[in-house]
Amino acid sequence: MASTFHRAAGADQVAEGGSLGVVVAGWPVLLARVEGRLHATIDRCTHAASELSTGRIRRGAVMCPLHGARFELASGRCLGGSYPSLMVFEVREDGAGGIEVAVPDEAPGPEHLPVRPRT
Repeated sequence: MASTFHRAAGADQVAEGGSLGVVVAGWPVLLARVEGRLHATIDRCTHAASELSTGRIRRGAVMCPLHGARFELASGRCLGGSYPSLMVFEVREDGAGGIEVAVPDEAPGPEHLPVRPRT
């Protein structure tokens, strides 16, 4: 599947130890910065389909706020469980104060979109 880089956020929007949920060309993306390194994964838990961007970032992993599943940000691998890995996207800082993420050129399907609680 071919991918293209798109601007996702300003570099100052993702602080050390912090995260940000964004939509990039229709794809839900979780941006996180850990030990100075940027990470980009799909913003959808493979277990509960919830948004991971509302979860905690600790020790290089994100925790699903709904059921507590933990995923390594660098690889997308589930830690301490047997859930499928997260999609991981290439990410870079563009040198002009922005963050770019390479997402698939194809539109995301329903299996890629998080379930949002009703308000």
